[in-house]
Amino acid sequence: MSNEHTKLKRALGFSASYGAAVGLVVSGTAMFSVSSVAASAGHATFISAAIGMIPMMVAAFAFGELTAMIPGGGMVSDYTSPALGRFWATFAVLSGYVMLIACDGGTQLVMGGLTLEEVSGIPQWAVSLTLLAIALLVNIFDVGMYGKVEGVVTIIMMIIYFAMAILGAAGTGEAMGAAVAIPENAGFLPEGGWSAVFGSVGTAVWFFIGFEFACPMAEENKKPYKNIPYALISGLITIYIVDVIFTYGAVKYTDLSVMAASATPQVDASVAMLGQVGGMTMSILTILASFTTANAYMAALPRMLYGMARENLVPKFFGNLHPKYRVPMWGLVFTVFLMLLTTVYITIQGGSSDVITMFINMACITWLVTYCIAMIDVLVLRKKYPDFPRLWKAPAAKIVMPIGILGAVYAISTLAYVLPQACVVMAIVAIYAFVWNKAHKIPVNETVPLETYVNRVRERSEYLPVWDEAVVEWMNQRASTQKSSSHD
Repeated sequence: MSNEHTKLKRALGFSASYGAAVGLVVSGTAMFSVSSVAASAGHATFISAAIGMIPMMVAAFAFGELTAMIPGGGMVSDYTSPALGRFWATFAVLSGYVMLIACDGGTQLVMGGLTLEEVSGIPQWAVSLTLLAIALLVNIFDVGMYGKVEGVVTIIMMIIYFAMAILGAAGTGEAMGAAVAIPENAGFLPEGGWSAVFGSVGTAVWFFIGFEFACPMAEENKKPYKNIPYALISGLITIYIVDVIFTYGAVKYTDLSVMAASATPQVDASVAMLGQVGGMTMSILTILASFTTANAYMAALPRMLYGMARENLVPKFFGNLHPKYRVPMWGLVFTVFLMLLTTVYITIQGGSSDVITMFINMACITWLVTYCIAMIDVLVLRKKYPDFPRLWKAPAAKIVMPIGILGAVYAISTLAYVLPQACVVMAIVAIYAFVWNKAHKIPVNETVPLETYVNRVRERSEYLPVWDEAVVEWMNQRASTQKSSSHD
């Protein structure tokens, strides 16, 4: 079979990118965070979320430009290697995405288990471990039908969540006699005043995190340099609108102290807004969302490690495929271990809202650092490769990117209570990246030429009109300039 026949087909458009960008809005922990922030910020949640969206929108600008430059797998390491070098490329992926999947993957399973335990009485730990086992089997045996169904299920869940938000905020439950407004919650500011509103920004960031999961679809997109940037931007706006509508109804009808203490506050809010029907619907939604998100993580991390092993960034055994099932088995084993570790720890701690919030906020810090690296990549690549064709450019990058970085730093400062734990994890990753490169006699911060990544994209993906012509012309001009310089 020729290489041409093995290339990914460019068949996706804007809608697929948009779906991926908003897909995590219905993850179990995202809905948990929405209700958790509502419990703290009250009706002013829209302000906390708006502030949290500032660094997220700048990150969307950054990922939009970077994907338009290198429309490949969308890994932040692909963007960081030519900008900042191997060390930061390794650090960005491992501290951001491994930490995410370790913390949030297990937390998703616990959320699903706690929700089903409330509905059926089946112990949370049994449900969580069952969901983990099913996700593992799905990823080992590559059930193709499930992959097709999951995309549809995610869209249906998004629609249901949006409908619940609108019905709850519109007072449908009150009109049906299933909800009662709480007068004490009618005020604009919460009991803690403005400090509670601004202090909720870090947790509100979790509403949006994961929007860049649309970027790895670049090789299968017809116009990734256009569809993906606008999908990221519109996805963030959509998430903001839906979550703010949901929190309005949640605050109007739910006892805030109940939401603050609950491990499943989104279910409590749904019961308060729409009665038992709302609670049952949100329970089913949470269980499905927890499983689909955990399953997506289990599919993603082994493939990240597989790609990094091929670049000699992690041990080579992560690059081995199972001879029969053709999956990166060692990556699967590692991922299951991380998720199991978190699941067991949270279960032992009683599955409390405090423990769940702690894990979410730890992952939020390391992920925000990764977003900051992407923003810095944009500035560095503009300086190193000013004439590279950028078919989509972040607006006013020299002004906007520093604002995004400052916004991310502020969000991190509101999560200061888990910053030491997050710093320990990032320090371990940094030590690993340094020692790994030294042990393999590779310059620690060796940068990879941008041409290398451009050629890799062109070799493994179908012809991309406009982009292909632009980069070929750029490489020819660059080669000509270098040749003239050598003669001089």
